Amino acid sequence: MRICLSDSFFIFAVVMKRPETTIEVNLARVRKVQDYIHKHYGEDLTLATLAEQVNLVPTSLCHVFKRVTGQRVSDYLIQTRINHAAKLLRETSMEVKAITYACGFSTQTNFNRQFKRLMGCTPTEYRLQK
Repeated sequence: MRICLSDSFFIFAVVMKRPETTIEVNLARVRKVQDYIHKHYGEDLTLATLAEQVNLVPTSLCHVFKRVTGQRVSDYLIQTRINHAAKLLRETSMEVKAITYACGFSTQTNFNRQFKRLMGCTPTEYRLQK
């Protein structure tokens, strides 16, 4: 029995699973980091902690995240925290200070600054608009 080279290649290709492309791997990494941020936004998250979730060093995570989303990891984290804070301001009567810490901000000053930068008003003004 004679097997030509093209037959051997076909058999090899069928037996071997096609490896994922770099784009698919990076997309999966970013999704995993985003999911982790959404579940743990109220905690003290570091770049090292996030990178650990996808077995990358922090600088590599920064490059991959920016390439896939067009956004820095820190900006995504802040946006996620502010979105959750806005929801709490709309739906609860929690004090702004309590929301600050519940959403992972370490100081109310930073929270107020980031909130105003992203939402166009202070947390108190936002609550009054609801």
